[in-house]
Amino acid sequence: MIFLLSNRVAALVSFWPFGQVAAWPLGALVLVALVLGFLLGLAFHLPHRFALNRRAKRAENRAAELEARNAPPPPVSF
Repeated sequence: MIFLLSNRVAALVSFWPFGQVAAWPLGALVLVALVLGFLLGLAFHLPHRFALNRRAKRAENRAAELEARNAPPPPVSF
């Protein structure tokens, strides 16, 4: 909030085919760019992260299955 209030100089926002769209405060423009960059990075990262979590869970289950199969028999007591 302090960054936004201390950077109130107007910055012209324009996109190539549309020309000038608006004049926004520079602080707001920078904060919007940071949030959009964060969300875009998150959108690219999360599917990979979910796939790795599924793979790790399958590997843990498989390891537990193999350990249970190769466990020594319980001792016999008379």
